[in-house]
Amino acid sequence: MMERVVFADSWQEFFAEFGLRLFDDFFCYAYCEKVEENRRRNVVRLAFGSESDRKVFFLKRFHHPHFKNIFFTYRNVGHFCSQAACEWHNAKLLLHNGIKTYRPVCYGEQIKCGVERKSFLITEKLRSQCFTDFVAQNWSPLARSQKEKILFALAKLIRRVHDLNIGMPDLFLWHIFIREDFSSEDYQLSIIDLDRMSRNVKNRNKKVKDLGKLLWSMSPKYFDNELKDLFVCAYMGDDWMGSKAALDRRIRRRVNVISRRRKLRSY
Repeated sequence: MMERVVFADSWQEFFAEFGLRLFDDFFCYAYCEKVEENRRRNVVRLAFGSESDRKVFFLKRFHHPHFKNIFFTYRNVGHFCSQAACEWHNAKLLLHNGIKTYRPVCYGEQIKCGVERKSFLITEKLRSQCFTDFVAQNWSPLARSQKEKILFALAKLIRRVHDLNIGMPDLFLWHIFIREDFSSEDYQLSIIDLDRMSRNVKNRNKKVKDLGKLLWSMSPKYFDNELKDLFVCAYMGDDWMGSKAALDRRIRRRVNVISRRRKLRSY
């Protein structure tokens, strides 16, 4: 059995102050607040330090990965890799290319016979708000021009990601975070939940599937057809090879498929 913990910058000293050094120190840490959980992973919120100097993190723990997860990480990075290490490198790749996401501070993995048994990833809390929370709280009073500005920025962000041949199979609106930049009267957008992010995606059909998921997650309560149309046009830009009508049809087919399989969460 091999265990290791990898830190970014000077975070090793920071966590050591709170007694967190080894793999089990992190993976079994109990003083946390549960955020979400499923059969093979859970996410908790961690807070350290006094009220005036508190630092908040999110800890994602993976355990007993399914074969398809092991195969995915191997195919994605070219060698066997824990899910936490894969997401760590995915975040680094986005940040390196100027795309905002959470900043990873450390990851750990427990490997047996070359295969992951458990792993974890810790990221800093984003100083921004989940897009769906922002919409629920602020969308109605926003001027139409501001709504269009935000959708335009979102479309350009996704196009930049796709131009890097990066696929986002979990591209739902609740995996986008938004922060208003009052100094520039603009909005900063970030993407989270990167464990299934794919590299070297040159197949346009896969990118259209990403768009379908994002458009499906835009509740008609807040996003009318004109706003969605603006998003598609902004995504295409002036250099899209193909017609908008064809892209619209492909996106609509994907939205219909997802609608039959899933119920849109309310926000």
